[in-house]
Formats: sequence, structure tokens, C-alpha cells
Amino acid sequence: MLDSYDAVVVGSGFGGAVAACRLAQAGLAVGVLERGRRYARGGFPRDWHDPLNGWVWQHGQGLFDVRPVNEVTVVQGAAYGGGSHLYANVHLRVPSDGFRTGWPAGYSRAALDPYYDLVAYMLDITPIREDQPLGLPPKTRLMREAADRLGRSAQFCYPNLAVSFKEPRQEHLNKFGVAQEGCRHCGECDIGCNYRAKNTLDLNYLAVAEQRGADVGTQCEVLRLDYDGDSYEIRYRDHVARQDRRVRAPAVFLCAGAVNSTELLLRCRDQYRSLPAVSNRLGHGYSANGDFLAFAMDTESPFEPWDGPTITTGIVYDRGAGEDRKWFIFQEGGFPREIAGLVQALGHRGGQAMDSARVWEDVAREIRELAEKRIASEGVVAADADSAVFLVMGRDRADGRVELMPVTHDLRVTWDVPGNLPLYDTEERFCADVAEALGGRLTLNPLWQRLRLPVAVHNLGGATMADDPAHGVVDGGGEVFGYPGLHVLDGAALPAATGVNPSHTIAAVAERNIEAAIRKLTSDPTWRAPERELATPVTDPVSALVIPTGGTAPPSSPAVGLRFTETMRGYVTRGTPAVGRLPRRRGRGPPCRYRGAVHVDHRHLVPRRLPHLRAAPGRGRGNGVRRGIHRPRRRRRQQRCVPPLQPRRRPGRPPDAVLAAVLRRRRPALPSRRVQGRTRPRHVRRLARHLHAVHGHPRGPPTRRRRARHRRSPHSRA
Repeated sequence: MLDSYDAVVVGSGFGGAVAACRLAQAGLAVGVLERGRRYARGGFPRDWHDPLNGWVWQHGQGLFDVRPVNEVTVVQGAAYGGGSHLYANVHLRVPSDGFRTGWPAGYSRAALDPYYDLVAYMLDITPIREDQPLGLPPKTRLMREAADRLGRSAQFCYPNLAVSFKEPRQEHLNKFGVAQEGCRHCGECDIGCNYRAKNTLDLNYLAVAEQRGADVGTQCEVLRLDYDGDSYEIRYRDHVARQDRRVRAPAVFLCAGAVNSTELLLRCRDQYRSLPAVSNRLGHGYSANGDFLAFAMDTESPFEPWDGPTITTGIVYDRGAGEDRKWFIFQEGGFPREIAGLVQALGHRGGQAMDSARVWEDVAREIRELAEKRIASEGVVAADADSAVFLVMGRDRADGRVELMPVTHDLRVTWDVPGNLPLYDTEERFCADVAEALGGRLTLNPLWQRLRLPVAVHNLGGATMADDPAHGVVDGGGEVFGYPGLHVLDGAALPAATGVNPSHTIAAVAERNIEAAIRKLTSDPTWRAPERELATPVTDPVSALVIPTGGTAPPSSPAVGLRFTETMRGYVTRGTPAVGRLPRRRGRGPPCRYRGAVHVDHRHLVPRRLPHLRAAPGRGRGNGVRRGIHRPRRRRRQQRCVPPLQPRRRPGRPPDAVLAAVLRRRRPALPSRRVQGRTRPRHVRRLARHLHAVHGHPRGPPTRRRRARHRRSPHSRA
């Protein structure tokens, strides 16, 4: 990497790849900083017995960055090409009504359609079809039949996929001159395709950027941004050279992912004070995109989730109006054959071995133990062919917040699970209907079933777009308010949940905004992407679906609710007794007993957290009622304890008296050397001897309680 560039792009996902490609095509000197590795063909991890061997970012900078952050489990990718190596290839557009609220001026479906078409051309998207070399997988046919049984065939679709469906095991060159193969239907799309059948970003956008002279630095993690009024200094850590380095550029494009880009701006504003003028709305508007994960076990026909791409079908649910509207898309999932045993074990043991798991550590330990026994084990694949994975995403409230803790500066994500519970509940009931239509039974994600922790793989918001800094962090073009040249072009800028797989929208918004930025940087108001003329209109399958008047049919599975039962016992008496007095026994009538019940469904539940649930031991997180009312245990009486901070010194008070006060408040502090069979630490004994020499008592000056006890002692009368 050089010391300076015309523009620096942080990250290489769907926003960063678009920015790097277009900036290089415009003739600018571009530097790309990516914290992940560059994976060659066949280089993705496949050690099924060791989850730390290349899989996890926290251990050796692996492929997956899994962060259980407070109230949500965030899953991100770390590789050259970003999340394109881990996503399920789906490219869908936000419906027209999705742009009505939250989006700044200038955004609409009609305004974004040309950029949607441009992304579709670059990624060569197409749905799965019967006339392709390997045809339709079994799970695709079963999902079509399940939609017919549920009466939802009008809302069923085959989404567009960024996958090459040419002849498998035969190499061919794509439109950008990069070698690829046809899809083998191996189900490994979401763990990195070793056959280059996925149209990932390093095979198109990033390949063009490097062909046009972009300088790429992998395993380079950006730590800080500084602005001197003219250009930006980017401090990053080179994990290969194990050095901290710096680079300057007048234009910086943050595309590190929604959570990472927001965290970087938060640290620059609140911790380093290098960007102090960033809007106060930074961190607000976080959305998990309504992600919901579930499983179906013991399906009637073999589902074979490892046969075919990860996702091949979708069913749209749209019902209600206003705040009560529920909009989401249901998609079947897939996984490699080697982890089929783990998924089946989670289904059978989810209600048994994990019954005692109430915190993240317990659930994670149980999953690790199951993984060690079941992953890549022989003799379990045939029995696990009747397992299915359900992936749902929808329009949540987008009311979460990403922030830093006050003292430790640790990242915290606050997510209103109770407020989004009506959406999650409807998604769960819909999954139960599909599982029943497949002849199986529903099994929930263990993190959701035990801890009510959603797993978010489509993180959005945090540095949202708006028309002014009072409502967002960046303007409609992605430029940060108050910092010219600093742009956010990834999912952090989206101001609302997309409801569908967001990668297509992130790339389309990046295409729109990078075009405006290049016109400003080059002073060329007519600049356009070279491929713009080659892109043709593409039909979005979701837009072609038919939603009946009044919305789609509600799920048939019962909804979540609360039922209150109250029993009243008393006597029937004549007349009206005085207020506050009961009638005399002689005047009472026969005993009477009344029992009433009130049922409150999920629409009328108060979407707020209950404080006593948060404080309950063993709960971990208070994100709503789980499997009935959780009654906190009675706390044991604890000894008085003070934090390890020195008390405030008063004017004229000697230091020895301060130390004496500390010892006096910290119990136990007995004069003997041994306390309850334990030897007091050496520094405590030294301090006690010092206080004894100064004040004549090993625990400091006598307190009021000690003086009273001394007066009552029989030895004091002698």
C-alpha cells in the first residue's frame, strides 16, 4: 500500500466492491483496505472437526465473525469480497411501498431500478430452472408442493440467484475474464464456494477494480480516522506485517459492514475524539431485518438440504396495515452434508440437553459438544435427509441502537425484541405451518428458544441516510454531515429494513451514490458506469406476485398470548355495607365463588421490557416472557460491599484516617492473622500493623458501633 491515494475504500463487500470498481474505472488512484483474507480457489476452510481452524475471525482471522453482542447475535463475514462469500446468493428488490417511510428525498423504486439492473448485469443473476444441467433439487419441488397445500401458490416465487448454472466441473470464463465453474448443487454456498460457482464480488466488481489499477491490501484492519480539514488520515493494522500503518486520502468510503462501520465512527467520535462533529443520530436506526431461523425435522419426504444452492424458493407474507402490518419473505435453506448430523441433533436434543441452558455460555457449550460428536460423523447422513432449514426476513421496526459502553468502550447493541415480537411470532407460526405441510415438526433455533436472542445475518442501519443531521448521519448521497469526502456506502446507511435479502439494495444504493461522488471528484457531471449501457431491465420475482385484497391468509398455528385467570371468593349480602367494612357474620349470605379469565393476544401485548425479568438470576437477558412467567428467586442477604475505589479525601483529614476508613468499610477485617481458616494477604497485614502503630487499633479509630459494643462488654466494667 502507498502512503496516499485519491480515494480509500474500507471494506470489500457489496458497498466497497462497487465503490472500488467505479473509482478505478473513473481513473482515480484507489486503495482498498480489507481486514479479511484473500481466498483462492479451493482455499476456504473445510476442517469439520476443528471449528477454530480457519472458521472464526476471533481465532486466527477466520471466515466468520460471530459476535454475541448484548441482545442480538451478529454474524458477519471477513474475506476479500465481504459477505458475498457467505450469503445465499439471493437478489431481490424492495417493493415500491418499502420506500414510503424512512428514506430521504430522491429514493423510490423507480429511481433505483436502473441501478438494480446494473447490479444484476454485473453479478449475472438468474433463478433456478428445470432446464439447467442439474435441474431442480428435491427441496425445491417439496417447497412448491408445500406452498400449494397451504394455499399460497400465488405468493410463491423462484428468486434471482448470483450463481453460474452452466455445466458443472467444466471451467469457463465469465464476462470479466475470470475462470469459474458451474454449480455442483453441493449446498456449500454459505461457507465459501471452493468451485467458484458463486458469482462472488472478487470475480466481477473487484476483478475489474484490480484490472483498472486499484491497490488492494488484505488483512488490513482500519482502527481510526483523523480529519485535518483537507484530507483524512486512516490508521490501520497490517496483520501480515504486524505493524500499524497510516495512509491519507481526500475521499474515504466506509464499507466495512453495518456494525463495523458504525463502530468505527463511534470510536472516532466518542473514544478518540477525532471526528467529534458526527451527528448524535450515530448508532440509531439499527435493524436486524427481521431475521428468523428455524428447522423442520422428520419431514415426510427426504428434503436433502445439501442438494442445490442454499436458497431456491420464497413465499411472501403480507397482512395488516399501518403499525400492525406484517411483511416478510419465507425461504428454504440448505447446509453442507457434513453438518447434517449437527442439525438433526439440535432438533432432537433442543428440548432435552439444553433445558438447563439459560445463558449464552451454556447454549454455546451445548452446541460445541454436539458439533464435536456429530459433524462429519459417519452413518448419520441417511437418517438426516429429512431435515429442513427455514430462513425468514421481514420489515422490523428498525429501532435498535449500536453504542459504546461509557467506561470500557465495549460495543453494545440494544435491540427491542418485545417491540418486534409480533413480527417474530408471525414468522414462527408461519414456519410451523410450512413444517406441518412438509409432514415434519418445527424446531426453533436454540438461541431463540432458550434466550430469545435473534441471530442477525442481515445487519442494517447505524449510520442512516436522512435529509438533515437531526434525523440521520449521512445525506442522501451517503456523505457524512459535517465531513466532506467521508462517505458510508454499506448497509449502515440504509434507513429501514428491506424485508428481503438486502445485498441487492445495498449494491444498488452504492451504485447510485458512487456515481454522484465520482461526478463531484472528477468535475464531470456526465460520468456513468461503462456497463450502464449494457444492462437490460430484469424482472423482479417478488414484484410479480399477487397479494389478495385484505392481505395473505394468517398462519393457522396458534399465536403467542397471555391468559389471566382470577378467582374471587366472598358472600352475597343484602344492602350496601359501609365503605371499608365487611358485614357482620350474621348478615352474610351464602358463600359465593366467581372465576373469570381474560385472554390477550400478541397484538395487545405491551411492547416493553419488564425490569424484574432483567434482574432475575439465570435469565441472562430480559427480552420478554419466555415459556411462561419467570419468577425471580429471593436473593440471599449479602454482606455490605463497596467498590474498590478510594473514598473522597476531605480537607485536613490525614491519609491514615482515609486508609482506616477503607478498612473499616471492607469486611471482614479482624485483628487476628487468620480469618475463617484463610490467611489474610500480606498487604492487608502490613496495612493493619501500620494503622495499629498510628491509631492503636488494628482496625483504625473506634467506630460508634464498636464503642457501644465496648460499653456492653463485661470486660469494660473491670
